[in-house]
Amino acid sequence: MTFDVAMANLGLAQATVATLGAVMVIGLGFLHRPSKASLLWSLAFVLAMTSTWVSVTGSALGDEQIRRAGLGLMLGAPALIWSGFRARRGVPALPWIAVAQALITAGGFLVASASEVYGLAFRVGFFGASVFAGLTLLELRRAADRQERLVLPLTIVSGGFVALGCWVLLSGLLLPVRADDLELTRVLNGLAMLVFLVCAIVSLLYFTSVSPVGTLRATSWPQFSVTARDRLRRARRAHEPGWAVLAIRIDDADHVRGAAGEASWGRIVEAFEDVVATTLPAEADLGSPARGRVVAVVCRPGPVLREHVREMLRRVTELDATSHIAVQLSASVGWVPAESGSYDLDVLAAAADGAAAQASRLGGDRWERLDA
Repeated sequence: MTFDVAMANLGLAQATVATLGAVMVIGLGFLHRPSKASLLWSLAFVLAMTSTWVSVTGSALGDEQIRRAGLGLMLGAPALIWSGFRARRGVPALPWIAVAQALITAGGFLVASASEVYGLAFRVGFFGASVFAGLTLLELRRAADRQERLVLPLTIVSGGFVALGCWVLLSGLLLPVRADDLELTRVLNGLAMLVFLVCAIVSLLYFTSVSPVGTLRATSWPQFSVTARDRLRRARRAHEPGWAVLAIRIDDADHVRGAAGEASWGRIVEAFEDVVATTLPAEADLGSPARGRVVAVVCRPGPVLREHVREMLRRVTELDATSHIAVQLSASVGWVPAESGSYDLDVLAAAADGAAAQASRLGGDRWERLDA
């Protein structure tokens, strides 16, 4: 197999992985839990997908300029990933740096026509991308969930990216540059970016769809189900009274979504989940089976929990003042004591959801409590 064929196959693998990554991060991450961080991470994979296909197209057409332009644009993706972590931390994300880096790198690769000049430009561009991998590593060390296992792939590959970037630059500056050296560097770059994309997919899907850190909103349903089932199981063994399952839903969700549009609907859901999280007791477990719906498992005496529910419904009706839509928001709650369903989460959640639907049909902005 010739070098050009090997690089073409490697580029095709990069493009395939970047495309799958874009689909998964957008579909399973951003659309599931919209945020500025998940948006920037989605854009990073869109940039990687677009640039790798541009590079593959250039290789297929035998046009070196197109291939170089695609390669240069791709080196801006690590900076977008870094920007996403800054947004997650609540500081200015600075995504313009990634845009500037991608354009400058691509332009530098196009201008450098001589092989020696292009070799140096390539090494500098790759080192620049590794700098943002190092900055991403620092952001990961600041994250509250840095000890989670699914954070490890991105942590390891970011450290490896930094080491490889330093080696690529120093070898070009300190050692005589030969054509074979650039071929080796291109292979290492291609493999490094492929591994980086795979590891980034794994860790970013955790940050966007599983990790509850940095948000007061409900967790993903699979994660909630495991925690809630275990909690109810232990409550049943201990014969603890006062446990209940609440199903909370936005009234006329389809109508509100149509009136608000997708962008505003995402903000409404985010605000709604924040209200639920801040008005229910702090130890309540929250899960979201669908956007605009939350299920809560909580232990409180009936009169106390009633006050929490009243406050929650009142605050939901005030959300329309910040959503910029001419629709009065309200919510309905289904309330089922855990004893009535033998502490079985599936039974209780279904009963509570039915009660919430009944409350919504009766006009909304109310709760329906099923007797034990």
